[in-house]
Amino acid sequence: MFGRREGAEMGLEFTAENHVYRVGGVTIPSVTQIIKDAGLVNFDFISDELLAAKADLGNKVHRATELNDNGILDYEDLHPKLRGYLDSWIKFRKDFGFIPSEIEITYYHPLYRYAGRIDRIGDLTLVDIKSGTVQKTHSIQTAGYAELFNYKKPKREQIKRRLAVYLTQENYKVIEHKESSDKNVFLACLTIANYKKVKIKRNTQYHFLIK
Repeated sequence: MFGRREGAEMGLEFTAENHVYRVGGVTIPSVTQIIKDAGLVNFDFISDELLAAKADLGNKVHRATELNDNGILDYEDLHPKLRGYLDSWIKFRKDFGFIPSEIEITYYHPLYRYAGRIDRIGDLTLVDIKSGTVQKTHSIQTAGYAELFNYKKPKREQIKRRLAVYLTQENYKVIEHKESSDKNVFLACLTIANYKKVKIKRNTQYHFLIK
């Protein structure tokens, strides 16, 4: 089933425009937000304009690959700049024999209370599509996604491989994330992010009381 919303059964709401997840009206952190809040990612040295441009490109590449994999993309209407990225994705799928069974799935983890959107699942292989440069935290990101997918699933139905596929206009690059410790690092990020959130809230309440 394509585009399935697993989290919807648990009351998860996802706003694509600003990439916000909510459960019962309460904002739930995403996988990428957790890693950022834990301090593993810092984009302060990059201008807001460049970050916005890269995010816009990433969103458009994701959308193009999603429409293609769902069989509803009109290739002729696709912007020439995006065709190279899509061609690279199509080449990856052909070279690896990758057939996605699930596309752009939104999941919610009721125990750890975080959410995320998994790009592709196929034959218990998790694929995260990238249009930017390789970052060391990407393996932590896919571990967070795998934990979402694996929750309460028997071992035989859990993710076996985690791949990051880096698309360019000319080709693609695949990096497999094999470190079993990635999951523990992600959960440590979640703990730190939650701690910082609670600490900030307490400090705000304290300053309010002494005023």
